[in-house]
Amino acid sequence: MIEVDGASYCIDPAGGIAEALGKKWTLPLIGLLGNRPKHRFGELLGGLEGVGSKALADRLHDLQRLGLVSREVFAEVPARVEYRLTERGLELRRALVPLLAWAAQEGSGLRTLSLR
Repeated sequence: MIEVDGASYCIDPAGGIAEALGKKWTLPLIGLLGNRPKHRFGELLGGLEGVGSKALADRLHDLQRLGLVSREVFAEVPARVEYRLTERGLELRRALVPLLAWAAQEGSGLRTLSLR
């Protein structure tokens, strides 16, 4: 619980978001997904240097479960799958910007993360 100016805020009112944000690749993935309206799995894999396909699939699944990412499958051969941030995911991304800006100003290791 965080108390500010007489108001109390639950640390993780959405249940699971704090845990998901703490996992490796989640913040860079949210940043990358927000840079364009839609992405294919291979584009995300190539855009996150060093991530493995299992880790990426796991993070995407976590974010889908939380309602932050949508996955659309197109009936084509081969199948085409596109990922995008939901409105809730876009709101979270916007909310993270001040935190990341603060961390960069403070000289934290988060300086390399960008959600632009």
